[in-house]
Amino acid sequence: MNIVLIHPYIKVRDVDTYLSEPLGLLCLASYVEQVFQDKVHVSILDLYALGARIPEKDGDFYYLGIHDETYIAQQLHHLQPHLIGITCNFTAYADDSLEVAEMVKRHFPKVPLVMGGAHSTTEADTTLARGPGVDFIVRGEGELIFELLIRHLLGEIPISEVDGLVYRAGSEIIYNRPMPLMKNLDFLPIPNRKHIDMNAYAYFNKHTVWYVRNEPVATIMTSRGCPYNCVFCSTKVVWERNWRPRSLELVFQEIETLYLEYGVREIVINDDQFMLKKSRIHDFCDYFIAKNYDLSFSVDAGISTWLVDVELFKKMRQAGFYSLRFPIESGCEKTLKYIKKPVKLDKTKTLIEEANKLGFWTSSNIIVGFPDETREEVMESIQYVFDSALDFTSFLIAKPQAGSDMYEDFKEKGLLAKAVVRGSDFYRSDFDTLHLTASEINQIVQAASGKWYLHKAKFFANPVHFYRYFLPKIQSVQDARYLLKIMVTLFKRKIMPRLRQYRWFAH
Repeated sequence: MNIVLIHPYIKVRDVDTYLSEPLGLLCLASYVEQVFQDKVHVSILDLYALGARIPEKDGDFYYLGIHDETYIAQQLHHLQPHLIGITCNFTAYADDSLEVAEMVKRHFPKVPLVMGGAHSTTEADTTLARGPGVDFIVRGEGELIFELLIRHLLGEIPISEVDGLVYRAGSEIIYNRPMPLMKNLDFLPIPNRKHIDMNAYAYFNKHTVWYVRNEPVATIMTSRGCPYNCVFCSTKVVWERNWRPRSLELVFQEIETLYLEYGVREIVINDDQFMLKKSRIHDFCDYFIAKNYDLSFSVDAGISTWLVDVELFKKMRQAGFYSLRFPIESGCEKTLKYIKKPVKLDKTKTLIEEANKLGFWTSSNIIVGFPDETREEVMESIQYVFDSALDFTSFLIAKPQAGSDMYEDFKEKGLLAKAVVRGSDFYRSDFDTLHLTASEINQIVQAASGKWYLHKAKFFANPVHFYRYFLPKIQSVQDARYLLKIMVTLFKRKIMPRLRQYRWFAH
């Protein structure tokens, strides 16, 4: 059986949008190969990676990836699929996945087509209604469900025994019983990177995480899930707020494969919650301190401030962690209660200062535009980070992703005029709130972002701040080179776009 898994192109407003490796598809492909061995041949058709380096403009949008139907059909004809899978993870990219499904079905009407991911898990009915070419939806964690679907297609079991599957029976939509989550992730093989173009993702990853210190960059996941219940999170519909770690032995093996076979020099950890078990982080750091590899580490989702302390920071610094992202989300106590995140703002401000003193580059996320948030609460939140010692802050806008509690709040309050906004990103508001229009939210975020770097210049002009929070970052030639790299990147990505708004600069 030939199985083709498709990573779709995406259509975006911001041409500087980048995706990291499709780890979900890699896990799926590697698991199926392990289970079925020579009974199946698995390929990943990575439409995004094949064309994202050459964006194609379409009105106010850009296509990132190959979207030419003739080309897609030719590639599939070459692979001769007996089963096709398409990922549909994010609400903003749902239309892209459905378009690919429609193209595929026109050329392969008899080949079963299955879709999985957080969006299709939550919106299974809608996905099937909007995508008549989609035959099956995998709800939740995909590996075991996909295995059973293959067994069904091979004639080994009836479709009723494929737990976690949603499908049509005439005009009726059938939900099979849910598939329980795997208890032991070590049952899964290490994701086999042979299925993707690692050179392409070395390029995308250094732009996805623009502050990277070393290159090439690869992303990994050392665990699945998060026990917390943030209001904007949609991945909990897949992982069920159930944190499950992989054994560190397998994690070390994966990292060493990336280091030795692919020449990777920076690892971005993409866990939803990397910091949950402090002893595990100490063990992780101890291993790499002893190995003394030329490797850097960062945690893209950030470090939960209620789970860390300065002693852990010291060990992380020794192990190769060089930046810490603090996912504060809001500097307003009232908004934090809505978000359901146990951030202690005073403690967080102290941790940021201590991290800077240890030589870390520090950053944060501040999210605004929640349904009930007032202008005063938004400004209080923004002022919090301006009063902190953070080096960088991303001012983001709340996005109602299908599957999140916030999605339901937007819907109940009549604020979700359109459930799917194509190409939506975290830097532009598409929805009014009860107190602010989308335009007002955009203006607030643009103003805060525009003032940030002048604010930091003034901050470090203070000799006390310069000595305490900046000098510890520059202790070697490598540190100085990284500082220069940050300055060049900031100019290109943050300052240059603003200068281009001025007619005198453009000419």
